Amino acid sequence: MTVRYRRMAERGSVAGMAPRLVLGVVLSGAILSGGVPVIAPLAQAHADAPETSAAAHAPMTPVAGVSVPVAAPEAVAATAPAAQSAGATAGMSGGVSAGVSAPAVAARPVPVPVPVPVPVPAPGPAVPTGPLPVGGPAAPELGEEARAVRLQAAQIGLRAFTAPDFHPGKVRHIVLMRFLPTITDAQRAEVVRRFMALGQVSRRDNGQQVIADIETGVQMSGEGVDQGFGQGFVVTFNSEGDRNYYVGKPVVSDPAYFDPAHEAFKKFAAPYIIGVLVFDYALPAHQAQRTRRAAVMRPGMTQQQG
Repeated sequence: MTVRYRRMAERGSVAGMAPRLVLGVVLSGAILSGGVPVIAPLAQAHADAPETSAAAHAPMTPVAGVSVPVAAPEAVAATAPAAQSAGATAGMSGGVSAGVSAPAVAARPVPVPVPVPVPVPAPGPAVPTGPLPVGGPAAPELGEEARAVRLQAAQIGLRAFTAPDFHPGKVRHIVLMRFLPTITDAQRAEVVRRFMALGQVSRRDNGQQVIADIETGVQMSGEGVDQGFGQGFVVTFNSEGDRNYYVGKPVVSDPAYFDPAHEAFKKFAAPYIIGVLVFDYALPAHQAQRTRRAAVMRPGMTQQQG
């Protein structure tokens, strides 16, 4: 070492090598004795440097000879520092390697979004979800004549309203039916057969026949205004009282004053019918007389000219 120092002095670099020699002697003694040198804190390297980030505002704490920024006091208090011992190892060339572990800083808690309750609307009125009827005409809106007939029934009573002698005279009762598109030929034939049978089975409690005449036919017009009605019936009564007794519901609601056979037919045919048109009219007196005379004439007999 004396020789080295002399050579360095000869070169004029004694003053520049003095700190290195001192550091080498201290490290060599520490290594021989098995201890760890305690190095004085170094001056802050960035004291005169301009602040370029938020880390420049953090206080510097010496740790094993290195100044490192520490977290805010509240963050340090919330977590325990996990520090490891620093070690220095001097090589043959006089270099020093130091391992330093800075205190572990707890990460700030990430705010968890709180779900906002969504207002649930009040339940509305229950909607029926049952199966819809296969067929059956919808209830039509009452016209002026229908309201007048029902008012008349309420004023005079059902007994007089359905009597055989109430407003005598021929009454035509025309019924047009629009069948379900999926109806079979056999089902349609059965509906027609049962309707025509009303001419015989529709009777009063005393056995008196209600229907004077009945006929039917299939739609055959080519005008294109049939609106889908495929079957027509023409029923003739001898009085409005007989017509009222035959029609029954919805004009007459008391079973004692309407035809049970016609009511049974309506229940049977409802699943096969999607539309019904009913038109009634009364024949004038003189026209009714001519019709009656034509009905009693024998076949082949001609009317005398007078």
